Amino acid sequence: MNSELEGALELLKREWEQAEDWLDMAFHAPDELERAQVGYALDPEGRSLASREEGAWQPEWVVIGYTPLVGDPIIVDLGEARQPVSYLMHGMGEWGAGSYIAGSIGQLQKALEKVNRWIAEKKGPGQKQGQEDDRKLQIAVTRSELDKLVAEIVAEDEYADVEIWKMMLAPAYDAARLTRKI
Repeated sequence: MNSELEGALELLKREWEQAEDWLDMAFHAPDELERAQVGYALDPEGRSLASREEGAWQPEWVVIGYTPLVGDPIIVDLGEARQPVSYLMHGMGEWGAGSYIAGSIGQLQKALEKVNRWIAEKKGPGQKQGQEDDRKLQIAVTRSELDKLVAEIVAEDEYADVEIWKMMLAPAYDAARLTRKI
């Protein structure tokens, strides 16, 4: 792992930590990456599980995060020039190309910055990050506002997929459904 990638991951993790309650994604710190590869690129003894065979884990894929609800890996593909970030699904019998989340770690960080600005705007000046007990229920959000946020993220990154971002923002969409009932 090179220092540029480690630095980008550190910035990504910090941005994610500000919005984690609103996202169904989590990211590893650089010092956790080796352990995060076990079960994907490595077996428990540290032997490679990657191969060039179709449907196999590819040697260029590095697990940088996961979806907390189901544990599916989020990877960066170091074999592609832009190093896109993808979401892969477990249990399908083979690993495919997955669904893109962002064109690069930098693009993903920008998307998370956008989510954090949006959250800050929704909270208004009276609330600070981490101040309230249940952040999701402290601010009113609507599905249409979230759809607009997702549309902005996708418009700024040709790799970003609308349905994947809606899935990644599932906790925010759940909060939108809850605030409508209150």
